[in-house]
Amino acid sequence: MADEDLPLRTACGFVLVRAGSQGLQYLTLVNRKRSEPGLPKGHSEPGESEMETALRETEEETGLVIEDVRGDFRVLLEYTVTRKGKRYRKHVIYFAAYAPEQTVILSKEHASFAWLPLHEMIETLPHENLKETVRRAALFLKDPAACDLAPRSEAAADEYLCSLPEASDALVAHLRGGARLARIFAAALAKEGVRVDVEATATATLLHDVGRALGRHADHPLAGATHLRTTLWAAYAFACISHFTKGASPDELIAAGVDEDEVAAFRKLVDLRTLTWEERCCALADACMQGATPVTPQERFADLRVRYDALALINLQEQKVAEIRDLITEALGRDPLDLVDLA
Repeated sequence: MADEDLPLRTACGFVLVRAGSQGLQYLTLVNRKRSEPGLPKGHSEPGESEMETALRETEEETGLVIEDVRGDFRVLLEYTVTRKGKRYRKHVIYFAAYAPEQTVILSKEHASFAWLPLHEMIETLPHENLKETVRRAALFLKDPAACDLAPRSEAAADEYLCSLPEASDALVAHLRGGARLARIFAAALAKEGVRVDVEATATATLLHDVGRALGRHADHPLAGATHLRTTLWAAYAFACISHFTKGASPDELIAAGVDEDEVAAFRKLVDLRTLTWEERCCALADACMQGATPVTPQERFADLRVRYDALALINLQEQKVAEIRDLITEALGRDPLDLVDLA
């Protein structure tokens, strides 16, 4: 019998995370029968949606009632298994969610559990498809630890940027200027005890307009993020989107005139509900670069209004940049634009 003709069984579950002191932690459960680490999941019951199965099975296996499901993250694993002499196709769907502040209560199916940082989680999981699922979730959730799995060098990113077909001198100068500002903002935050990766911030800012360097100006946020996800620089793809959204919600973006399909594509690539310190520094730096020249955000957005017929979106971006500036000011105890002579 061909694989496609085999009976199909479907299971659904979550990549579950919580915030730890050094970054995100990922929940792994050890199966009692096979002594094998894995993710919470279970088989669908008749009439259930994928999400209903994932929520029910996770609660049954861990005691956790999941409410904070993130974006449109969805990974489908397909393979063939043999159980008790019978072969069948298996579909396993994983979503991403933050765990509630509850104690894990294991079902009889599992012997133990652990909350692990990203690198330990990937080392612990026994199957490559599960490792890749967690990697993808880490990229979606913008876990700073994902940068530890990839190059974290602004110099190397600069070399890569310059290799792209439409990385003009003007564009490269613009991105280098933004990276310099973002590094200054991030370094000041780090000095004040904020957990921010300075090198990752500068690297992400340098790569945030990769879409333009590929010649995709009209859809450069999505084109850049999609492209970077296929490269060694996947951990920095978030900046391609967040420099554009500035932390605006999907509803705010759509109300400001951004195409619904584009927003839906954003939601599949990154978690739009959170904005990391790295993203805040990148978004503020981008708002301070007019070409290769550092300017105030007011000057930058005034210039954008002259050049683009997207007033509602530009107004939204300016509002979000003001909010980011206020947050960084609160963390630093001073206006970050003071640091770069733009206040």
